[in-house]
Amino acid sequence: MNNLLTRIPNRYWAYLAFALWGVISFTLLHKTSYGLDEGAAHALLLVWSVSDNVVSPILTLGFPDLRTVFLAPAGILWTGNVLAAKITTILAMSITAWALHAWKSREGDTEGALLATGLLLLSPLFLDQIDTISVSPYLLLVFVLGAWSNQIYRESKRAFGGMYFAQIFLCLASVTLHPAGFAYPLALLWTWHKKPIDQNHRNYIFSGIISATLVALVLTSGWSHIEWFSNPIRSLSSILLGPATGEDFGTFHWLCGIGTLFILILVLWKQAKNLFADFLGLALLFALMISAFTGDDFFALAALATCLYWGIPLMLRKTASPHSGFWEQRGMVLLLIFVVATTFMVANKARFEMLQSGNLSPRDSIIKVMAEDSGLFLNDENSQNATEKKTIRIASQWPALTMLACRCDALPLPPNAKDSAALFAMLHGIDYLVFDPHDPMNDSLSHNLANMDAGKVETVTLQRGGVIVAVKKSIPPDLPAKKHD
Repeated sequence: MNNLLTRIPNRYWAYLAFALWGVISFTLLHKTSYGLDEGAAHALLLVWSVSDNVVSPILTLGFPDLRTVFLAPAGILWTGNVLAAKITTILAMSITAWALHAWKSREGDTEGALLATGLLLLSPLFLDQIDTISVSPYLLLVFVLGAWSNQIYRESKRAFGGMYFAQIFLCLASVTLHPAGFAYPLALLWTWHKKPIDQNHRNYIFSGIISATLVALVLTSGWSHIEWFSNPIRSLSSILLGPATGEDFGTFHWLCGIGTLFILILVLWKQAKNLFADFLGLALLFALMISAFTGDDFFALAALATCLYWGIPLMLRKTASPHSGFWEQRGMVLLLIFVVATTFMVANKARFEMLQSGNLSPRDSIIKVMAEDSGLFLNDENSQNATEKKTIRIASQWPALTMLACRCDALPLPPNAKDSAALFAMLHGIDYLVFDPHDPMNDSLSHNLANMDAGKVETVTLQRGGVIVAVKKSIPPDLPAKKHD
């Protein structure tokens, strides 16, 4: 039996491990449409609408990022199935982890790469990004694929081979996904400027990268789903403890976030030379610098990958002489990994219990009220016959998520109006408003609604995550009221 097991190639054991991880990860995911990233919902709506030959939401929600390309196979084959998109993200993350392990192993650091990959797969942040179908896993996948594509392209020495166009596409995809996506074309430009194969190859790469980046900038229209200048400590704390918002973010989260930031700075300082010499390390370094201005989940994921794949090898080098015992050589590293892995699993257990209880984030709770509360809204199936049923139109801070959950027309919130009268004119044809009144971007909207004349709007429900406001039917602003004798 032992001889039979030893004959099995290591890669098949790796495939089995990834399969088991995928099955376990699936149990830690939401099985509904709630909890998604707004950009992911936008991409799914576009894919599903194309598959079903219906009017595309791109007309009202704008052009989505190139997550659409990655989600297209699952979206076309299983239209309307959110779980298929999440399984696709699990597969994408498996490829990312495998490619990261292979990239570091080629340098001879198989031990550090194995430990780093194991901890990456256990991370609660990693699982949360899969559950939300966030942009972060796909951007990390683009970086790893880009690193391998660049190496293969250099080895082939063909000017316009498949890897050339693969790199151009990856540049286009990375910039549309996130501002930190600029890190990949910047890493290419830096590498080809310092180490060109020849002048012609460098010119081809430069022209292709610049063209793809400009096209991507035109398509993105400013990364509407990205919030700038968020608290980076909050995102860094999610590496160990999982995501926390509002009152859930306490003193312990601050301490974990600051400690993680200190470790990241230490790794960058100690490994600066190796990061600059490695294409993937250079891309992650640029990504950290750019995403520091957003402070979002991708900043945390890039920090996690950097600390694991460059920090663990740093600890393994600081070992005693080969003649010392196991504890002196690997004892402290093993103890640290045990503590980190246990912390990850405790956070994942808490996540599983949250899923079992049916708890949702404040944002998803208000959207669920809009979608499912019986007797409140015009499209309630229990209160109206099919012939009497009316379609409703909602203006939402999260239009794609609202459209996905409510199965109704959803539009972005109206722009800032000079006064309440101008706002009410903009709301013609809108039945409900859904937004977070505590968001500074909605201050003007909240102020105008508060000053609006009585009877024009009505607060349906107010929760921690937002408010639902009903808009009373009115005469169109450009039509005079009819006089009755």
